Amino acid sequence: MKINRLAVYCSSSDHIKKIYFDQADGLGALMAIQNIELVYGGGMVGLMGQVAKSIKNHQGRTIGVTPKALQIDGVVNTIDDELIITDDMHSRKAKMIELADGFIALAGGFGTLEEMLEVMTLKQLGYHQKPIVFLNTDGYYQKLFDMFEHIYSERFAKAEYRQLYHISQTPEAAVDYLTQYEPPNLPNKWFI
Repeated sequence: MKINRLAVYCSSSDHIKKIYFDQADGLGALMAIQNIELVYGGGMVGLMGQVAKSIKNHQGRTIGVTPKALQIDGVVNTIDDELIITDDMHSRKAKMIELADGFIALAGGFGTLEEMLEVMTLKQLGYHQKPIVFLNTDGYYQKLFDMFEHIYSERFAKAEYRQLYHISQTPEAAVDYLTQYEPPNLPNKWFI
């Protein structure tokens, strides 16, 4: 499965550790080298801005998708090849899912988690078979993965659904996984 466009979900905060920016920069460079276009929230701040700048610095292409309410000077990036303005957050998320051939989460807050859980749920229900990757920089998502394991052990989801997503520790490992991705054969969601 060829990945031409990758949706990157991540923090819009500038007040986080340098290692997160370094990994975002590395991911952007690798995406540009592999001719993978960025689909993202269109922000110029935080990890969003870092990935976009890195891709543009390496002659890559970026597509920002932002809702009208967040079209704020100093927040929305001005370097994108294409900027799509949506009516609201719901249509923004739907547009990003539509445009992307795969999804990756860098470190982020509630919005990042919500977007990743949505694409995981859609994959679980068979709406898409696109790759989903968590870039687990500095162990950022480990407690979330522990929660996923609790969900499996309590039988709120089948253990086979570990195949919904992939965990990478480095941008290089994430891009390797994405470029070699083959959709898994997932079981039916229902315990029947």
